[in-house]
Amino acid sequence: MNLTPKSFESKGKTEIRGALSNTASMTGRTQKTGCRDAAMLTPETRNQPTPVEIWKSIRHRDFSRQVKNFLWKSIHSAHRIGIFWKHIPECGEHATCNFYNETEDLEHVLIKCKRPGQAQIWALAKDLWLRKHDSWPELSLGGVLGCGLATFRDKKGKVSLGLARLYRILVSESIFVLWKVRNDTVISRNDEPPPENMIHNKWLQAINLRLTFDRILTNHAKYGKQNSIRSSFVLQTWSSTLLNEESLPGDWIKQPGVLVGIEPKSSHPPSQPTGRRGMG
Repeated sequence: MNLTPKSFESKGKTEIRGALSNTASMTGRTQKTGCRDAAMLTPETRNQPTPVEIWKSIRHRDFSRQVKNFLWKSIHSAHRIGIFWKHIPECGEHATCNFYNETEDLEHVLIKCKRPGQAQIWALAKDLWLRKHDSWPELSLGGVLGCGLATFRDKKGKVSLGLARLYRILVSESIFVLWKVRNDTVISRNDEPPPENMIHNKWLQAINLRLTFDRILTNHAKYGKQNSIRSSFVLQTWSSTLLNEESLPGDWIKQPGVLVGIEPKSSHPPSQPTGRRGMG
């Protein structure tokens, strides 16, 4: 089935940066103010979402608790990056990205930075997505933070729930892995990026873990109606993305060793032959 995403463009750069520019403490800020900031970060769709829809989207059940916390802080400009440091004596240099010589706001961290790892993570997400769909939506700050609001329709106008859910999982897990890689690079490694194979495997582990959780949560007897997921919904979400999928049964939920179709990278170079050269 040929699926096409709804329009998924971000608000203008001026509005986005304006929403991100307030890095003051959230103490005393009202929910109304927070919703206004959230609306400025939300991607434009055919129908602009309301503040209530925005807040519901960042608490979507498809997001892990860590991702929910990250999205909440992102909308409230609560991350200690960018101009946050300009107001602290002798810390102003931390406001600028050492790789790109630009203010390290959230748009820079998630979308624009040339730091090793960012392009790699988005390329992995795109690779897996294109196994199921024929086009990858253009990345924008509003688009990734508002991924919980993304919808995709077929030619008849019917919403594809499985495709929308896969997009939510891929984008939300990718931005959180990207955020952790950035923090590891800046804080723990003195701006020395991790090896590419390590970044690759971190992302792959996060996605495979979500696939595993989905399979586990199909146990309605154990997790109940509220916390479990329908097997058909899991199959609809992950179909066409699995490793050696052609050899799997139609219902692979209880099949051991089911993984997404991107393989891990070895941390060691291929071994070289040890035999004596020039003999026999």
